[in-house]
Amino acid sequence: MNPQMYLVASTGDSSFFDRLTDSDSTLLQVTTEKNTVLHIAVQFKKYEVAEKIVCLSRCLAKQTNSKDNTPLHVAAKVGDPQMVRFLIDHAEDRDVETGARQLLHMVNLEGDTALHIAVQYDLYDIASHILSATPECSCAGRHGMNVLHALVIQTSSYFVRKVMEKYPFTIKQGDDSGWTPLHIAAQMGNKKYVKLLLENDNSPAYVKNNEGLSTFHIATKKGDVNVMEELITRSPYIYELYIALLDNMGQTALHAAVESGNHEAVSFFLRRPEFEVLINKQDKEGNTPMHLAAIKGYDHVVHLLEKVKGLDLNAKNKEGFTTLDHLLLQKEDISKKIRNYMIKRRIRMKGAQRSLMGALLKLGIREAGVGKGMAGSDSVKEENQNNLLLDDKGTARPDYVKGVSQTNLLIATLIATVTFTAAFTVPGGYHQNQGEDEGLAVFGKRASFRAFLIANTLAFGLSITSILVHFYASLGWGGVAFRKSASRGSFISTYHAIIAMQVAFISGTYTVVPNSLGITAAFILYFLFSITLWGLILFRRAGKANSLGITAAFILYF
Repeated sequence: MNPQMYLVASTGDSSFFDRLTDSDSTLLQVTTEKNTVLHIAVQFKKYEVAEKIVCLSRCLAKQTNSKDNTPLHVAAKVGDPQMVRFLIDHAEDRDVETGARQLLHMVNLEGDTALHIAVQYDLYDIASHILSATPECSCAGRHGMNVLHALVIQTSSYFVRKVMEKYPFTIKQGDDSGWTPLHIAAQMGNKKYVKLLLENDNSPAYVKNNEGLSTFHIATKKGDVNVMEELITRSPYIYELYIALLDNMGQTALHAAVESGNHEAVSFFLRRPEFEVLINKQDKEGNTPMHLAAIKGYDHVVHLLEKVKGLDLNAKNKEGFTTLDHLLLQKEDISKKIRNYMIKRRIRMKGAQRSLMGALLKLGIREAGVGKGMAGSDSVKEENQNNLLLDDKGTARPDYVKGVSQTNLLIATLIATVTFTAAFTVPGGYHQNQGEDEGLAVFGKRASFRAFLIANTLAFGLSITSILVHFYASLGWGGVAFRKSASRGSFISTYHAIIAMQVAFISGTYTVVPNSLGITAAFILYFLFSITLWGLILFRRAGKANSLGITAAFILYF
């Protein structure tokens, strides 16, 4: 575009256009962004210039730039109501109504009409004029969203009603994901909009999105009790309709509430006897709401559901697992152990039993792979697999591993206790006489005493390390691989703490009885016995060929 042309259009020098004719090619020049001279005039709100340009060349009113924006899109974006009215009233077609309809249906690269742009920028006076300009205007927008979707997001109740009255079909119209304006209102927790959209017709409440979720499902997942209350008060027959509504996984709204873990949403159902029939409903994977609560590890939800009369605690899903199976197979951190114990005890008292499949999995006889369909969604399946006590090969971890871990913790605790006490009750005691040495160890200058202090301190430090590692492993961080490595590290720390404690005992004894031949002989015999015992153990584990080398390495280690 000629720089002079751009300058006069942007500054509003209308006299320049008095010298032009409708056949002048100067009007057809465009910028690098393909903006016409009319785009420029509209962008800078130069009404007189725009008026003269349209009079000279009406076709420019529908000319698009590189982003497919017409001058009307630009006028709506800059918020110029006068310019919007002018462009609609002077559409190219001689039949103004037909020309305006064509202009109002034009969309840019983002899929927006001028009406959408006006709504997005809260320019409702402009949007009102566009709506009233013709009997029809395009309601479609980006991602399949109509103007009512945009209005619900922008929260303009006045204009929502106006669009509903002129285009009632937009209430049930879904976007590319099947979400209607009512779905969005429920997701946003906007009770006022939910009430408004259902003012004349309840049927939009039963429309499902592409995932099979109704408005009630969405409000339930969100845990918005106010919206849920509004939805169930629309009709006396509403309970029957909502009970029958299932998503693509065959899950009811109670399943959705349980899977969200929202206490208020679950309580909402349990307070209403009309929804009692949902308590034992199974989804496509055979999971009841109680199954999902156990799979997700929601103890508070299990606690709520187990009080419901008529609950079938022994219902099995398609993999043959009961609720108790999931509770017993899930991992437990320290904070959950006591609460889970009480829940398991209560539901057992109410008749809950383990299934054969769950017992086999717990014992490691059955592979965990059979549980791949244990939940109704991929996220629940993954969470359930992570919650099971499994080893790296995919089978249930044997109970003896847990027993060994507890034994290790007990030994480490005993060592920490003994070495802590020994640090303050040293061999030989303390100087009691007043003077420079008062309160110091009697044998503080002996080498054997110093060896005792070093070994005792090492034993205490290693045992505390073992306890801390065991504690972190019990929290379940990092998955099976981390817990396995942590357990191994805990065992190694405890083992070396035992050796350090032995050294502390030997050096402490030598401190108080330095020249005893009998004690020396006893220590030598004990040392030889330990080497022999370890040699036999390693011989059985490594085989005859490797046992001598391992035993020799063990001797060098000591």
